[in-house]
Amino acid sequence: MTQDLRITKGNETKDRILAASMKIISEEGIEGLSAKKIANLSGISKSNIFHHFGSVDEVLNVIFENILAYLVTPVRSHQGPDLETFLFFLGESIYSLSEEEKLSLSVLLNFYNTCLYNEKYRAYLLKTKDEMINAIATQLSRYSSQRKERLLKISEMIIMTLDGYGLHFLLESDSVTLKEIWTLQVETWQSLLK
Repeated sequence: MTQDLRITKGNETKDRILAASMKIISEEGIEGLSAKKIANLSGISKSNIFHHFGSVDEVLNVIFENILAYLVTPVRSHQGPDLETFLFFLGESIYSLSEEEKLSLSVLLNFYNTCLYNEKYRAYLLKTKDEMINAIATQLSRYSSQRKERLLKISEMIIMTLDGYGLHFLLESDSVTLKEIWTLQVETWQSLLK
């Protein structure tokens, strides 16, 4: 077996472990995650899980970091022509989710719950919240001449609103209603950013 093929197979195994773990977390919460359940769902031995990740905590860390990077990167790189386009882009990141993205959102909301009593994950989440606020504020500064402090506060409002939309989308998946409500929200933010 060539080195490249072993690397490819190793990456595929890691992906299977992560996918199985995310499914378990979305259905049972973080507390439901165990090496045995990951092994059963992914069809991979427990020893293979520990070979690739070292521990279930490391699996959690990788999932958490991947989801948080997945959230921040598109916001930082968005190149929309105007404020309205950017704000609708943010909303679509919630009410236009694929099934795989819904799974990630469900896992993220489980992490939110865990953050209430786990300081390590709370620190990760708060760090990412700050990164998101700064990324949104940077984008808003392209379209608004408001002071940075105000842009940061509006960005925090947007983050809090997105969190609520995500929860409601998972509960009802009513993208038509959420889009209508988001449109009203966009009008409000545009008036705040004039």
